[in-house]
Amino acid sequence: MQAFLKRFFPGAGGFLSVLLPVVLIGACVQNPVTGKKELLLVSESWELQVGKQQYLPLRQSQGGDYVVDPGVEAYVKKVGQRLAAKSDRKLPYEFNVINSSVPNAWALPGGKISINRGLLTALKSEAELAAVLGHEIVHAAAKHGARGQTRGLALQTLVMTASIAGAKKGYGELAQMGSTIGAQIVNSQYGRKAELESDRYGMEYMARAGYSTQGAVDLQRTFVKLSEGQKSDWLSGLFSSHPPSQARVKANIATGQKLPSGGNVGADRYRKVMARLFKTQTAYENFDKAQKALAAGKRQEAMTLARKAIRGEPREGHFYSFVGDIAHTQKDYRSAKKNYDKAISLNSEFFYYYLQRGKVNDALRQTKAARSDYARSLKLMPTSDAQTALGRFAERDGNRQAAQRFYSLAAQAGGKAGEQARSALLRLNPQNALTVRKGTTRKGTLAFEVINQTSQPVSNVVLGITTGPGQRVQQKKLRGVIQPGQTRVIDTGQKFSREQTIRIEVKVLQAKQVSS
Repeated sequence: MQAFLKRFFPGAGGFLSVLLPVVLIGACVQNPVTGKKELLLVSESWELQVGKQQYLPLRQSQGGDYVVDPGVEAYVKKVGQRLAAKSDRKLPYEFNVINSSVPNAWALPGGKISINRGLLTALKSEAELAAVLGHEIVHAAAKHGARGQTRGLALQTLVMTASIAGAKKGYGELAQMGSTIGAQIVNSQYGRKAELESDRYGMEYMARAGYSTQGAVDLQRTFVKLSEGQKSDWLSGLFSSHPPSQARVKANIATGQKLPSGGNVGADRYRKVMARLFKTQTAYENFDKAQKALAAGKRQEAMTLARKAIRGEPREGHFYSFVGDIAHTQKDYRSAKKNYDKAISLNSEFFYYYLQRGKVNDALRQTKAARSDYARSLKLMPTSDAQTALGRFAERDGNRQAAQRFYSLAAQAGGKAGEQARSALLRLNPQNALTVRKGTTRKGTLAFEVINQTSQPVSNVVLGITTGPGQRVQQKKLRGVIQPGQTRVIDTGQKFSREQTIRIEVKVLQAKQVSS
């Protein structure tokens, strides 16, 4: 290995000495729910960190929190904490309601759990809500997310990719997350074993908390019925990661027979708390139709449906923001700003309203207000649109360092804003034309990936590789020209542990734009 790296990176003796020790990061740990020994390559601190860092941006990317009726989320939190108190693992559990019509629920490692508005309107009792939340609590308590990440690491999911994670529909199209892990966990299938575990132990938590476990049986029966084609939209939500089956229904019936009978159902209480959601369901259906109409180019129909939605639920910020979007596309900035102002007055904690109002203020050359809105949106959700705009402002002010920082973040995304950021980086410094990543190939060998994300060819590229801050930088010159959009992969041919790979840092030291 040492001879190879010295050939690959001339003078790499010091570089190599740090890499040689192999660190074993895997360990067999006892599952706090099942009591079984399992191999995990990630620690509890990793779980807590991922949950804490990614909980807010994931909720934002899916529509933000439902705030029209605060009593709904307060109720979900109360039921969730009642169940969490009976969990086999103590975590900083949190529960939120996402303002999305997609029927879904998910859990991040560390006990961060969300349920969508669209699923709440499909439930019939507090016991069914407890079944959903208990199931998600087990996913977190039994380390299913961590287990999935361990499985992914074992299969070399560190293989490099130029894609940026984030939801692919709705508000998530703008999302530019700093990590793919949260989105991977939320959108991944846990597998049959994990689903059955969550059903079984979730029912135990229900029984301990005083709920009727029949709620879990009824819930699965409803899911199976809906998955048979009566409501196809469900397949894009809960069922993509929690597939229902008759086997799960039978398993729940068998589990319920072993647990105490009776318990609270809470159908009347549930209907009372969810009364506003049920009453305004048509308004949200009109909003969903309006979005589809606008996407199909039927602007007048979209506006008519949006107005109906507002009449049905006048306190929903999403509806006003949508009207603002229509006005924005028509360059009616006054009307657009008025509607974004209204949306923010109804919900001051959703990134999209600030981002869109920032664009309007930008168009009106109200720089101070635009900057404030872009900055506020970034605190809630990183987007390349806001980063590119703030980079542009910083460049105008002569603050090249801040401009480069914003552009570098935005340049990782696709779309118009990403392209603008990459062009700006190239203008500030030719070496910024390149994005460089490290990772492992499918064979498990250390490699570097250099991507030319601009419209100009680049040559005379020199990489700097180091094991971390303060360490000696080793240089590697790349031959030839890297064409626009081209990716150059440099495979070292050597395998390193994940710990070793994390320590390595690589950046572009030199590059030259090739004249057309």
